[in-house]
Amino acid sequence: MQTILNTAATIENLVDVTLGADAPAREKYLLRESLHNLVRMARIEYKMEMQASVDKVLHMLPDHATLVV
Repeated sequence: MQTILNTAATIENLVDVTLGADAPAREKYLLRESLHNLVRMARIEYKMEMQASVDKVLHMLPDHATLVV
């Protein structure tokens, strides 16, 4: 049996371990949504950092250079 881990499953496991199985649904919901929002923010920050790095490289290239991807 292969276990597939993704963000949603990891967050769900973290909620269960942190709050326990008998925690109120509202507490679980609030923690789960807070963690999802934190992941979204981290993804946006990562994309912005990557774009800044690409922009920096592109500004260093000569005007006549051709970028091949």
